[in-house]
Amino acid sequence: MFQVDPGESKKRLDHYLAQKCLPFSRSRIQKILDEGLITVNGGEEPASYKIRGGDLITVRIPPPAPSEEAPEEMDLDIIYEDEVLLVINKPPQLVVHPAPGHRSGTLLNGLLGHLAKNGDPEGREDPPRAGLVHRLDQDTSGLMVVGKTPEVLDALMGQFKDRKVSKSYVALVIGIPPTKRGTIDAPIGRSSSDRKKFAVTDSGKPSLTRYRVMTTYAEGYALVDITLLTGRTHQIRVHFHHLGYPLAGDPVYKKRGVRTEKEFPRIMLHAAKLGFTHPVTGEPMSFTSPIPVDMQGALDRLTERPLAETRPSTGSP
Repeated sequence: MFQVDPGESKKRLDHYLAQKCLPFSRSRIQKILDEGLITVNGGEEPASYKIRGGDLITVRIPPPAPSEEAPEEMDLDIIYEDEVLLVINKPPQLVVHPAPGHRSGTLLNGLLGHLAKNGDPEGREDPPRAGLVHRLDQDTSGLMVVGKTPEVLDALMGQFKDRKVSKSYVALVIGIPPTKRGTIDAPIGRSSSDRKKFAVTDSGKPSLTRYRVMTTYAEGYALVDITLLTGRTHQIRVHFHHLGYPLAGDPVYKKRGVRTEKEFPRIMLHAAKLGFTHPVTGEPMSFTSPIPVDMQGALDRLTERPLAETRPSTGSP
């Protein structure tokens, strides 16, 4: 526990913790913040919170993952790579980061193995490191960008924070939204009934999702193109559950009494497009990833039907 000295007022919470918790990087501190393990005066605050003299900051450090820094050989689908970053097409079922129950065999382990095997093209003594700029759930497939240096990692994280990164997903939802296009504007925070889940709540962080229905199916499903305008944990899953059209195959955010695990191999969500500015060259970077085989197989079993034209929906659901 830390009590803020009056002379340290107005510092960002993550900057203050980076000074106090020296073994941890800012990205590691951000992860602990996202997991709700850091509180200020008993409540959760964002990384940008400006601390005040007398604030009581409590940090609960999760147990270390012994294999977190262990390189492993893995067959990765790398669709772009240069000296400072790479873009990967993550398959479903691959855990991104070591955690309890997944100490090895994660994307991070594979990335470290790839970098160790290929070495540093600039011949520096220390090899480049795999810096995870953002994450995808275990069941979610698709595009991710990875930084190899602290400077590039920070620059890419800054683009995400400033909403300068374009992210589009494809999802299959249960039910057919009444409008072809819409915007979901609803704040997201931790669920009051289950701290492991998230929910739409008045005390949550502003969250904005834009969607377009691409295909509807006679069985009562819709294929939706989704653009994230904010980047909250489980944002797509929570927003569409709140709207009344949960993602097919989602065992957590679903309608009561509805089981879809048998019909679908996983959560039907794919990160299909990713765009950002290269932190070193300033060049616009844009990548696309086709719907993976398992998800396409599930779609092929459904019967398409004509998509009715409807007016766009705006505002909160």
